Amino acid sequence: MTENSKTLRPLEEITPPMIYEALNQGVLGQSTALRFVSVAIYKHTTGKVPGNIMLIGNSGTGKTTIMNNIQRLYHQTPEYEAFRAMTIINANLLVDSERMEFQPSRLLTAVEQRARALVGEKPNPSELKEAMEQATICIDEIDKMSSIVAGKPNAIGVVLQQGLLTLMEGELVAHHTHAWVDGVEKKVTIPIDTKHMMFICGGAFETLYDQVYLRVVSPSSGEKLKSQAIQTADGQVRIETRFALADFLKPEDLFEYGMVPQFMARFDNIVLLRELDTPILKQILLKSIDSPFNRSRSYFEILNIELDIEDLAASLIAEAAEKNNRAGARALRTIFGKIVNPLEFDPFSRPELEKLPEGKFKLVVNADMVRRIVQA
Repeated sequence: MTENSKTLRPLEEITPPMIYEALNQGVLGQSTALRFVSVAIYKHTTGKVPGNIMLIGNSGTGKTTIMNNIQRLYHQTPEYEAFRAMTIINANLLVDSERMEFQPSRLLTAVEQRARALVGEKPNPSELKEAMEQATICIDEIDKMSSIVAGKPNAIGVVLQQGLLTLMEGELVAHHTHAWVDGVEKKVTIPIDTKHMMFICGGAFETLYDQVYLRVVSPSSGEKLKSQAIQTADGQVRIETRFALADFLKPEDLFEYGMVPQFMARFDNIVLLRELDTPILKQILLKSIDSPFNRSRSYFEILNIELDIEDLAASLIAEAAEKNNRAGARALRTIFGKIVNPLEFDPFSRPELEKLPEGKFKLVVNADMVRRIVQA
């Protein structure tokens, strides 16, 4: 350990609300999901009960962002040093499609790479074992490994789900690697117990939205979509009927989609990420640590230019991004990039550039700039 153990808090004192506050700095608009994630992390780090979770949300709603911010939390919290062997891996990499075999070695190799960075040079088998057994495993695009594809059985999906099910239940896996024994690097086999690992699986489940929508709008369903008044960035009001998966999803919908019931039973919670509406997208644009606006501000600081944005301009960008509901927050980057690129290319030729005292400058993204792009 590199941290001073005398100054570290007991892990039980880092409560879910504290974890939530740390994660919320980089993940905006997903407060409900972050509460589930915070509890899962608390369960994992205190080692009392498993906290496996599944994240379901359209592309751009924040699944990968949540995973990246868990990693950031582990690295910024000294007490979590032992849990920093975290890996994010695509689900389809875990199955040998030719042999139809689940390959846990691919997962453990990715974890081992993280563990070696944590332990340092010349790790012995026990150090690697300890670091790997406390890992957080993030598996992305789990929805692509459904047991049913286009109405037909998908053997690869079945193999993956059954393989992960075994790991999540707790399995002793023989992991073959190299480690230092008595000052000499040797081939070793380390028995890795997976019962203390935390598994976070995520996927867009795009056809699940259509599947549940068709069930809900069926005349025999007895369910009804919700209508609400929406105010546009320019102050107009319209009535929209919207479908939110969280309002109607049932466990049997996931089984019909192709998720094996025994596999789903291994998750402590199934967490649905909310659709990102205009106010949330605006908040992400202005306040997220990694938002395109804040990244661009850092760029302009190099040029001694202060970048700002009008409130209406930010609302118009967020509104345009919301219309691309399959891209979510990613649409912010695309739209803002089109707006700011001409400014970044040659800001000193722009008539909007304002000279400030002490040789500094200011540039404001205004509503007219945005309209020229989003209405083109």
